[in-house]
Amino acid sequence: MAAIPLISTITPVRNGEPFIADAVRSIKSQAIDVGEIHIIDDGSTDATRSIVEGLARDDSRIHIHDGPQRGPGPARNVGLKAAKGECIAFLDCDDMWPQDKLELQMPRLLADPKVGMVSGFVKYFDKQDDGELKPAGDSRTEEIYHVHLGACLYWRHVFDEVGIFDEKFLYSEDVDLMLRIREAGIPFSIMDDITLFYRRHDNSMTSKLTVEEKRDFNRALTLSLMRRKKSGNLAPFKPFRDYVGY
Repeated sequence: MAAIPLISTITPVRNGEPFIADAVRSIKSQAIDVGEIHIIDDGSTDATRSIVEGLARDDSRIHIHDGPQRGPGPARNVGLKAAKGECIAFLDCDDMWPQDKLELQMPRLLADPKVGMVSGFVKYFDKQDDGELKPAGDSRTEEIYHVHLGACLYWRHVFDEVGIFDEKFLYSEDVDLMLRIREAGIPFSIMDDITLFYRRHDNSMTSKLTVEEKRDFNRALTLSLMRRKKSGNLAPFKPFRDYVGY
């Protein structure tokens, strides 16, 4: 495999006391080393900040930033602007990466310079293994492909081409980003492997479908349609299943 480029990870967090340490542990447990770990504290009022500061004292790769307190998209942009890596990966504070995530995705990203992003399947879970960074054996799980930033590994130039997160979104900023990537014709690949453990819990922003979430999802679709109409490119997108194994 070619030389590994610098990888920057970006984790926004607000009141993530129960989960943030395990999220960072899952980043640090990767077989391929991460060069920078950017954690954006977006106004936590619990013990999150002290936990992260303790982690940073033991690992010089961890950089703590203050977030603008306007939701995960603007917080991620703080990390994007600070990141120096050629590759960018995201992990929300309540999720975890399988230990082989980067080991699986990096060779695919390096194999074809045209591929701007490699994604994978997501395992939803509701109970963590006791002492392990994975779902418990008796957890309720579901494995699907869905638009989750944490399942992906990006070349930095993707954001140079399509832009950073639209800060008008509270929800569906990831959907908006994926639509802009598809509109730009940037090739991507979906691996038939689990590349994200997504935790279901009652305090998650998306644990209940709200009017605001539906509004932002529909807005992402509407903006995409308007951009495509303006460009004259209304050809249907290929279905996601065509990208699995690409």
